[in-house]
Amino acid sequence: MKTILLEIDDNNYQTIVSFIKLIPNCQILEENKLSKNEHQYIQNCIRQIEQKDYTEFDDWELVKHSL
Repeated sequence: MKTILLEIDDNNYQTIVSFIKLIPNCQILEENKLSKNEHQYIQNCIRQIEQKDYTEFDDWELVKHSL
């Protein structure tokens, strides 16, 4: 399973959530409902991205060819 963190405009939030709920085997984790470990994991991912360290993430250029 993979995790996606999205920051979206408040006006688009409900539309995006409604779409994501259509995807099988997909969960929406509200930030205020995350466990301490889940929150820490997300913060670590954000730090990696800010440092341009993408080693923990799939390469989109490789993934998109398999779709």
